[in-house]
Parts: sequence; C-alpha cells; structure tokens
Amino acid sequence: MKEKVIQFVSSTSHLATGSYRIWVNDLNSYFNKESIPSFISNDYNQESDIVICGKSDWQTAAKIKILFPEKKVGVINLSADKRDLPIDFVIVGSLEEADSLSCYKNVFLFPLIEDMYQSSQDYKTHAPVERLRIGFHGHYPHLNKFYPHLGPALEELEKKHKLDFELYIITSNTNPAWHIGKPNIKNIKIKRWDFDTIKQDLLSCDVGVVPNITNLTLEELKLKNSTDLGLYNTDYVLRMKNKSNAGRCFVFHQLGVPVVADFTPSNFHILGDPDNGYVAFNKETWVKALLELSSHKKRQDIANSAKKEFDRLYNPYDWAKKLYNNIGDIK
Repeated sequence: MKEKVIQFVSSTSHLATGSYRIWVNDLNSYFNKESIPSFISNDYNQESDIVICGKSDWQTAAKIKILFPEKKVGVINLSADKRDLPIDFVIVGSLEEADSLSCYKNVFLFPLIEDMYQSSQDYKTHAPVERLRIGFHGHYPHLNKFYPHLGPALEELEKKHKLDFELYIITSNTNPAWHIGKPNIKNIKIKRWDFDTIKQDLLSCDVGVVPNITNLTLEELKLKNSTDLGLYNTDYVLRMKNKSNAGRCFVFHQLGVPVVADFTPSNFHILGDPDNGYVAFNKETWVKALLELSSHKKRQDIANSAKKEFDRLYNPYDWAKKLYNNIGDIK
C-alpha cells in the first residue's frame, strides 16, 4: 500500500521555539528516516494526504479541513479552550494534556523527545566537584514553583548542611520578577536560554531540579476535613497546567544529569523507580535527595539508570511510527 504523504504546516520555523523544534522539525525528520514521506511548509498545498498544523496554526487547520474534507487534518499542542474545531486529531505531549483535550475523538501522544540531545557523544561523566551545580531550565514563571518547599530546602542545604553549591538558572529572562520562592542563598547564577549554548549549559550541571506544581492548602481553599469523605489535613492539594509534561526531566535524562522533580504525573513514568532519580514534594524530601546526589558516584549511577530507562521507553522512531499508524487508522 502506498505510504500516505504528511505535510507539516507551520507559520514559524524558529528552532528556539519548542513546539516547532519537537513536533515539526524533529518529528518530520523521524518520519523521513523511517521512509514515511513528509515535508514542512508555511502554507498548504494539495500534495499531501495528512496535514499536521503547528500550535499557532489551528485556524489554518480548520480552514483546510473545511476545504478538503477528505484530508486527515490535525493540530499540535492545541490549547484546551479550543474545543470545537472541525479537525480529525490532536497531537499532545503528555497524558495530562491528552485528558484535557478528550473532547476530541482522536488525541495522540508524542512525548517531548528532543533530537538535539540524542547524541551518545553528549553524555556527562560525573566526577568529584568542589562546588555542586544544581541546574534549572525552563520558562521563568516556573521559578515561582520553588515555593513553598524547594527554596527553603536549598537554604537548609547551605546553612545547616554546609553544602557548597550554585543554583544555575537557564531561562529566557535574565532579570525575572522572581519574588515568590527565590531562596536566600549565596550563589545564584542566571543564564539566558540560547539555542546555540543550551546543550553545554545543561551538561555543566551536576544535578537537575524540575519544579512545576503549585502547592495549595486546605485553608486557602476553605476545604474541611471529613472522615466520611476521606478528606484529611495531611492530603496533598496540587495545581498544575493542563500541558504539564516531563520534557524538562527528559533533557536531563538524555544528557546524563540526575534529576529531582516534583509530583507532576508524567515525571513518574521514569522517576517512579527510585533507581532512576527522585520525586519530591516536602522540603525534607528535596533536602535528602540533593544531599544524596552530592556524591559523584550516586549521580553517575542514577543518571545511567535513568538514561537506560529513557532509551527503552522513549525511542523517537517507535513513537513516530506509532503516531503515523494511529493517524492512518482514523476512519
């Protein structure tokens, strides 16, 4: 049977844009290497059987489907408030996001696997260091998620445990309005995220931290305890974006940097095994995890185990073929 031709329609082609880099540029490359015909353009033509539109091109997707109803048309990373588009499928990056878009019949997962970090040559070898570098990367509003547990944990590591470390922040804004959660510690360095240097910046880190969720309290929500309803004052009350995913963990896994991350559900696919890293919520858990990772041998063991599991679970070619077959099965 003749292979269906895939066309990616994207109004942006900036590799610094994550949604384009992962779900257009990289995914197109995976398809081609699997001998699945696909190409990228900034406008639609009629040569394709399947059209995948970029995150910001949902209006274009709707127009294409109306004009060419026989085509299979989808959108990448669609906003959850766009609930009635005349499209055939949505491509998402996590199970959290998939659930939020379940109003669409066909929601397909393609995880945030970054091809730029896949080279086996780019893998960290851990050695003893005089000063531990604890790295964070991501959109600067995530810095506020250091509250209420990670920030105090870093303060305790410095003041009580006398751990010599630097908090290395890689983000788009080198002067962020970081008023909530910023730890009162000596060494904080902020580096601008840059496509040309990000790989080496991440490889310079000894440990990665990935905070994402917002912690709420029963008092803030005016929720009452109830034994009959199974509600207790020790419950977790968490808030997270519908697009929450494990992408920031993945990058560290790929490069051989051990990770401590929060209770975002997707993180558990790898970090649910303690051999692969740590999940933390309370200050005490962050402190224990980072103290353990002050050992270079522990860092190497955790990194190696996580990388092995990442490679097993997240082969991009397997996921690309699965996505292609899922789209092909749409009636």
